[in-house]
Amino acid sequence: MDDAKPSAISQIHNALAQRGFVRDWSETEVPTYTGVLDPHGLKVPVSISLPDLDFVKPPPIRIDPAFEVQKRLFPHLSSGRAICYFTAGAVIFDRYKPAGTVLSCLNQAEKVLVDALRGRSDGDFANEFQGYWGEKYLSVDLPPAYTGKAKIHFYKWRAEQKTKSILCLEDSWLIAYYENQPGFELTTEDCLVVQVREPLTLDPAENWPPKTLVDLNRWLSVVAPALVGEVEKLLVTAREASIAVRAPNGIFGYRIGIPKFLETEEFLKSRRGKLPSVMKKYEDKIEVERIEGRRADTDYIFSRNMGRAANLAGKKVLLIGCGTIGGYVAHQLAQSGAGADGGELRLADPDILNTANLGRHLLGVDYLYKNKAEGCQKFILAQLPMLRVTAYSDDARNLLKDASKFDLIIDATGEEGLSLAINHMAVQARPNWPPVIFGYLIGNGALAQTILVDQPDRACLKCLKPELAGPPRFQDLKPGVEVERVANLECGDAEHIPFPVSRSVGAASLIVNLALDWASGKANNRFRNMLFDPERAFFIKDGSPSPSKSCPTCQQT
Repeated sequence: MDDAKPSAISQIHNALAQRGFVRDWSETEVPTYTGVLDPHGLKVPVSISLPDLDFVKPPPIRIDPAFEVQKRLFPHLSSGRAICYFTAGAVIFDRYKPAGTVLSCLNQAEKVLVDALRGRSDGDFANEFQGYWGEKYLSVDLPPAYTGKAKIHFYKWRAEQKTKSILCLEDSWLIAYYENQPGFELTTEDCLVVQVREPLTLDPAENWPPKTLVDLNRWLSVVAPALVGEVEKLLVTAREASIAVRAPNGIFGYRIGIPKFLETEEFLKSRRGKLPSVMKKYEDKIEVERIEGRRADTDYIFSRNMGRAANLAGKKVLLIGCGTIGGYVAHQLAQSGAGADGGELRLADPDILNTANLGRHLLGVDYLYKNKAEGCQKFILAQLPMLRVTAYSDDARNLLKDASKFDLIIDATGEEGLSLAINHMAVQARPNWPPVIFGYLIGNGALAQTILVDQPDRACLKCLKPELAGPPRFQDLKPGVEVERVANLECGDAEHIPFPVSRSVGAASLIVNLALDWASGKANNRFRNMLFDPERAFFIKDGSPSPSKSCPTCQQT
């Protein structure tokens, strides 16, 4: 925008001048203008700054500090009086029409501001409640909709001066993760988990946020009357007590402890049962700690990005081949839930990672000369330790002797001989074999293909090319295109077929998308293609072709 900056500023200056805004020349670093919003009503003085003429983010608009407003909270207004008038990422601003863009921002800010100051948008406090509540964060690993007793685990590392807390039942993947980090101190505390039907919100006229027990109970008497006095009762059997409230707009916790002046041996032994009534007299002196819960259960982690589609949680998936395509397949399968909720992601590959692999493999230098399956397992578990990921470094055909224990098998080796052998076993063992997905690249990464082999009335892998030396059933490479091959130096190594890493990632995505559609019961097109190089390969329409009459594999069934 640098070349067009003077013109843009001139256009904006003229447009703002027509709205009665003037340049604030005391702001020398960022062009800033001052003026009035709602000039015929509330007459609110504001400033608008223009730090980014690319309009990646909306221009900051702030209420003048001298303007007096009611002593209450207003939605969409920050403590620095900045107006939040567009949700981040919700609007794409037109950088080529700078004047119109700035005026549209002013108009939107004016509407949001007037609604806020007149109390018409107080209902929005529920949507923004997280921003008004939490001062600390708590990871919550509980079954969905769980209510009842749970525990908060506090892990403290004094050397690193950090503390992590988890709300869970007896066990959590986060517990296992934190306890693998040496030097921690652990304390636990009971917590009562409750659920309310309505979103939590606030009364903008009250003191906010609640800092003492009297503030907390005053707020609870409006939003959740049944909870008034409940946290005090928990202190009859504990020194600290917490309640976590599950609401439609989040998980919100609060915590109190027995006041120091009541922690006498005589009181705690003989009169502890009276603690709730005694504390009521000192509500204004008992501090409240507010905690915002962040869901960390695997159901949330692996379902959040899927919308209504199914993920791979609970499935037992065998991935054969963890090479240039398979490594990325393994990672994407894990991020799609494979290995979660009682499932397993089994990785099989006998090869080691060499320097020649680094340019297009998921793994890097830390895994050199190590088995690829074991390396991918370690890489994934470092990021997603809640998963069950196992590795097998021998011939994957050994695992296929008991193939029925898997829900899905994926072959990403790209080795035609092995793939055809697996395809033959799958077709011959129907219906006692799980579905198999084959994925591979054709040519020098010109075209990616994947096929789901699961039904006798649909093509198998061999149906796509019935004769080994014959043409493919669906013409893929264009006439005259030859596959470039590079001989490896070591005896016994396969020839290297050069193609960029982008083709590996694309092929992996094609495979995983088919796996996710299978999990959702929507794998309507069992044969899918992704064209990368139209000069070298043909576009092939996706579909579910029927078996080939000349397929030797299908003919033997």
